[in-house]
Amino acid sequence: MSLIRYTPYSLNHLQQQINRMFDQVDPDFFGHSEELGGGMFTPAVDVKEDANAYTVHMEVPGVKQENLNITLQESVLTIRGIKEQKQEHQQGQYRRVERSYGSFARSLTLPRNVAGDSVTANLHDGVLEIRLPKSEEAKPRQINVGSTQSSLAGQTQSNAALGSAGNANDANTASHEPSQTRKPKSKSS
Repeated sequence: MSLIRYTPYSLNHLQQQINRMFDQVDPDFFGHSEELGGGMFTPAVDVKEDANAYTVHMEVPGVKQENLNITLQESVLTIRGIKEQKQEHQQGQYRRVERSYGSFARSLTLPRNVAGDSVTANLHDGVLEIRLPKSEEAKPRQINVGSTQSSLAGQTQSNAALGSAGNANDANTASHEPSQTRKPKSKSS
């Protein structure tokens, strides 16, 4: 039996071969041409609810205000935008590209209790904040417990009766309270 020398391929070598294979493929073969970094850009979203409004925070670093389009149709909030890639014509070749560019669209279905005419949006430090106030019907209300006039009059009479009975009861309990009595001293004989 003879021994055969094993030379493992490194992952780096495999990556180079795959890159070379894709470099040889015509970019129009897939129907459109994508440049480096032309991957899908999907911004992260947080939705918060409080008693008065829904607040949406979306991370859109590098997206200009004029490249954002926000619509609210019925109960669907749609945010569209474009993150443009700066074309830099410098010598050298990218070794790694992780930033994503391109257009994006996010649609969020909200409850129907949004007051659409009062929606506000602000862009600050790469974070888009959209505040969607709730309609007045949807806001929680404090409900006071009350009574009608007829039961209020009856309640006043019964309170008066209880009050006088309560005073009589106080007098009765006062007379029934045990009094402290002294025992007579016994005479010793």
